[in-house]
Amino acid sequence: MKKGLPYNLILLFLSCHLLVFNQGRDTTIIFNPMIDDITLRIPPLQDLIDSAMIHSYQIIGSDAKISMNKYEIKSARRDWLRNLYFDANANSDLWDGLTNNSTNQGDNSSILTYQDNYRLIVGVSIRMPMVDLWDLHNRVKTATKRLEMSIAERENQKLELRKEIILRYNQLVINQRILKIANENQTYTSLQKDMGEKEFLNGQTTLYELARINEMQRKAVTDFELARIEFYNAYMILQEIVGIKFNVINKIE
Repeated sequence: MKKGLPYNLILLFLSCHLLVFNQGRDTTIIFNPMIDDITLRIPPLQDLIDSAMIHSYQIIGSDAKISMNKYEIKSARRDWLRNLYFDANANSDLWDGLTNNSTNQGDNSSILTYQDNYRLIVGVSIRMPMVDLWDLHNRVKTATKRLEMSIAERENQKLELRKEIILRYNQLVINQRILKIANENQTYTSLQKDMGEKEFLNGQTTLYELARINEMQRKAVTDFELARIEFYNAYMILQEIVGIKFNVINKIE
């Protein structure tokens, strides 16, 4: 699909909006998902939705289909012209090139005349089957309904895309909160493990208790790794859908 002036204007508007959004923010500071708030480092939700609408290949395809349906309506309205024929024929004939005409002067004089005669034949004819004539209105209405269906389909796609961006955005926020909790829990269980090992060496705790603490610490590490990858996946997927590179993180250490 050819991206015309409206497309470029929307991109320019979003670029300016994102520039204003980033003003006053120190983009040189490395984003720490364990401390910082991701919502303060990526564009607002509405900007993400607008960008996704522009970059969605599904909606771009629907726009092309709508344009095609409009052309079909024009073609249906002009379809009767295929039965209209225009014929033209021009002939140049010489009739009685030399003519002797007698005068009434009584002196036996005569007048010689030379004449060219042209003939132009123009004809317009219509040969249209009655079924085409009666069905013309129905074909136009059918093409119009196809256009209405395409527009409705595109609006539904926009609604579904908007819902998906909202869900993805909120999922990213939730995943960061879970990651923070998992990180705190990992830190806490790591301290518990260190203390448990010291107490076990000093005879202040049993081997069973030490094994239980170690199991808690291993589960905390596993939960943290799962939370880390879930947050990273949510971040990358949202980038792909909206068509914007946030450039906040490259990876989570």
